[in-house]
Amino acid sequence: MNMIKKSWTDLSAESISEEAIRALHRPQENFKIYVNTYEAGASVPAKAGHAFVLYVLAGSCKISGDGKEVALSAAEWISLEKGAYTFDVVGNEDLKLVKVFSLS
Repeated sequence: MNMIKKSWTDLSAESISEEAIRALHRPQENFKIYVNTYEAGASVPAKAGHAFVLYVLAGSCKISGDGKEVALSAAEWISLEKGAYTFDVVGNEDLKLVKVFSLS
C-alpha cells in the first residue's frame, strides 16, 4: 500500500474548498463525494470497498492502515487503496475531510 501525501497546490491555484474539489471531479455523476467532520481527539475506523482520494479541508490527522501510517494536514491529499483505515484526529482543531470515490 502506497501512502504518499501531496499538496493541494499541486492540483489547483485556488484555495482548497469542497467546491474546488468537486470542480476537479467531473462529470459529477462519475464520482461519489462525502464530506465528514470529526472532533479533536477522535479515532475513527473506516473500511473502503474501493480506492478513493482523501482531501483535508481543516485540521490534521494520522491515517493508519496495513501496517503503514501517514500524517496529513489542511490542504493536503492522498490516494488510498481499498481497505481498512483508522483516522486519528491530532491537535485541538476538528478534522474536516472530503472523500472522493470514482464510480467509473
